[in-house]
Amino acid sequence: MTAVRYGLMDVRREYARLDALCGVDTRGVLLRVSARAKSRLGLFRPGPPPSIVISAFVLDREDLFWDTIRHEYAHALVWLREPGSRHGHDAVWKAACREVGCNPRATVRPEGAIQDARMAVAKYRVVCKTCGQESFYLREGKIVTLLRFGKKDRVRCKRCGATDFRLEDLRQES
Repeated sequence: MTAVRYGLMDVRREYARLDALCGVDTRGVLLRVSARAKSRLGLFRPGPPPSIVISAFVLDREDLFWDTIRHEYAHALVWLREPGSRHGHDAVWKAACREVGCNPRATVRPEGAIQDARMAVAKYRVVCKTCGQESFYLREGKIVTLLRFGKKDRVRCKRCGATDFRLEDLRQES
């Protein structure tokens, strides 16, 4: 498979095409790529000014790119048609998704896409010793802190309910 790298010009071209199709003008919507976005593929912020943030991770994945940018466009489309409205992922937004040709689901997670992004930058890995379920953490939060201080009985595996874990600090493995 050939590596594809998309950029903001590709997003702008697609948005211009969709503007003509939908009868709106998104040129006033700021576009930005975030290298820090690891747990979401995109985000629409109503502003002011309205903006769309796309995770840099998406730019290298054709299977994610088109659906993600259209998903965020659908949010902008609904907002431009009804300024000040907050539709989230409701029926109005889903209709906009169908209009622009993207999957009308709140989150589209192709197998492993988010997990791949998290693994690439994770600082901690928690492994359930009973079922092998792995979880990756970008920062030391409640679960990592509890495990670091030996309070395993206060944490349960999402898959099997066990309380026996292995905590790995991935920052030391480089």
